[in-house]
Amino acid sequence: MLKKSNLKWTAQLCAIVLLAACAGAGSPTPPPPFTLDVSAEYQANGGHLFYFLARAVNEKQFLLDNYQDVAAKVFASPADASVLGVFSMTPGERRQFSVHPPAQGDLALYFLFNEPGTQWKKQLSTPLKNKYSVSIGADNQIKIVEDCLFCKVNDLFGMFSKSQPE
Repeated sequence: MLKKSNLKWTAQLCAIVLLAACAGAGSPTPPPPFTLDVSAEYQANGGHLFYFLARAVNEKQFLLDNYQDVAAKVFASPADASVLGVFSMTPGERRQFSVHPPAQGDLALYFLFNEPGTQWKKQLSTPLKNKYSVSIGADNQIKIVEDCLFCKVNDLFGMFSKSQPE
């Protein structure tokens, strides 16, 4: 038979455990990070190192962003809250980067080349996928492809890229 003091102690312990469990249930879990698989040809950016950054944006911000303002965010102190990551790339290499998705809005990728053309920024709309392949050509043209199993099978076998005879 339980003594009153043991029963009281057990009830208090149960109440504490219950409160702790309820407190944790109210906070949403952030989405998992996604992967950017980035490759740059040897001639990209004239063969020189370049930076790119991932940033939380809305469509209006993305359209109005200019190169100088975005470049200033790379080494800003204090860091700009919208910047989710700053990464360096050396042409000729392939690297993977993990990025936490923005809490709200879309994600923009800004490529800070020595001579930016019209392709220096790209927007990824939500919901974001688990992985994207980013390739940067010798002419600094950027191609972003959602990395998915169907895409890999299609590339491997070319099943859907060839036209069927009618």
